[in-house]
Amino acid sequence: MGTLQKKIVSVIIVAGLLILTVAKVQNASVSGNRSGEQETTVTGNGETPAGGSGQKNTENSHSGDNAYRQADADLIFWYNDKSYDTFFLLAAEEYFKETGIKVQPVYEGSAEYLTAVYDKTMQNDAYPDVYLISGDNLEAAYLYGLAAVNERAESYGGAAENALAAAAYGDKLLGYPLNYSTCLFVYQNSYFETAPVSMQEIIDYSNENEPGENVEYLVEWDVNDPFYDFPFVANSITFEKDGPQRMNVVYDEEMYQKDLEFFETLLASFSVNAETVSEETILENFKGGRTLCAMLDTDSLCQLEGYTYSVTQIPDLNEELKTSVCAMTEMLVVNDFSEKQQQAVDFAEFATVELADRLYETSGHYSVFLSEQADMVEQTAYETYEGAVLAPDSQDARDFWVGLKETIATYF
Repeated sequence: MGTLQKKIVSVIIVAGLLILTVAKVQNASVSGNRSGEQETTVTGNGETPAGGSGQKNTENSHSGDNAYRQADADLIFWYNDKSYDTFFLLAAEEYFKETGIKVQPVYEGSAEYLTAVYDKTMQNDAYPDVYLISGDNLEAAYLYGLAAVNERAESYGGAAENALAAAAYGDKLLGYPLNYSTCLFVYQNSYFETAPVSMQEIIDYSNENEPGENVEYLVEWDVNDPFYDFPFVANSITFEKDGPQRMNVVYDEEMYQKDLEFFETLLASFSVNAETVSEETILENFKGGRTLCAMLDTDSLCQLEGYTYSVTQIPDLNEELKTSVCAMTEMLVVNDFSEKQQQAVDFAEFATVELADRLYETSGHYSVFLSEQADMVEQTAYETYEGAVLAPDSQDARDFWVGLKETIATYF
């Protein structure tokens, strides 16, 4: 099928999708399991990136590569998260050194990122040959005609199984999985000798022990983000996909009510402030000893390096009510409209496989490939990701996340 024919088909499909989804909520706050027994102690818009502003930026000796800078771009690569600035510039420069092909990384900060990819592609206006996307948007990308099949599937045999599941649509592997994020539990060693097995144990601990003068919170998490609220209701919810853009959320109503009742008990014991809480304040409170325990995204762990703490999977609520976490996966996708697909495929594999061991040091994100010399923090994160519930990739999932956020908001 020629490029023009594919564009005509894509326009027809997108028109149909817009009709189907016009009444649906378009935005949800999702950032993007478990035994909880393993524990680890740790010490320790359209912009072209000029340098790096990632979470763990390191000095990039390649930034002075004049040959790369002076060359004309052969491929255009889009991404929408500036924490990757250093990594993607590194990937482009290293790829140029090996192949002589220049990939131009472009940060696209549009709120409607996927729509921007589609519009530029349809207009044939400097559209991306390959781009970064989260797994919960893969279905939309495929239905819009923007996702070619992954031609290097054999290169991902050693990746996490959940990464391959997130990068697939139906029986087709589409994405080139890069990294994951999920939720972990960190706690102060000075108060807990071993990992708490349940939230109830923490409540009991607070009733039996007097915390230090500096302690303000028993447990903190961003209650305004359903990504962190999901573990409290996960055991009563099942996602059932029955077709493109159709997903049913099945509730165990009795269990769901028990979950919410326990959640109310938690709030009364933990004194979470929904008006001021954020990932940044939680990290500062935890490092300052003002918070004993916290639920954090794996992408935040790099900010705790040099600080002594322990990490484990999210504890259960109590002996009856279990927990589970959600996980997001980010991946590179080759634009099916690209006229340089083979080069795009090659770069996608290079960035996600060949440079997997450089990802964390330059961005603070964990690769979907477990490091050969992974420390216990990465090992815990990886195992948690492998047992996590993948964020559903259906457009209908947005209704669920909005609904969960609204439900949790009623308790504050």
